[in-house]
Amino acid sequence: MIYDVIGMLYQTLPLILGGLIFVALHLVLRRTRSESRYLLLPAAACFLAALDEWYMSTYHPQMNIRIDMLPFLALMAVTMPVGILLAALGKRSPR
Repeated sequence: MIYDVIGMLYQTLPLILGGLIFVALHLVLRRTRSESRYLLLPAAACFLAALDEWYMSTYHPQMNIRIDMLPFLALMAVTMPVGILLAALGKRSPR
């Protein structure tokens, strides 16, 4: 069951949308939080994973075992909570 959810979310369009959400959050919070730049880390991880997924589905569609997605899943699993926590716990910028 968990593999179905990962397979459904690890596609090019959901990964790009996830990266765009983190960029939009950064743009919204950059005036009130000086540490909102940390939200660009998970955005970059999502965009890299989307690029990898696009490349593999375009040039190697016959691949059945996807070892290449493991580093990107690990990168997203680390950068998302760390980026969110650093942005949330960072100091507020003075107005």
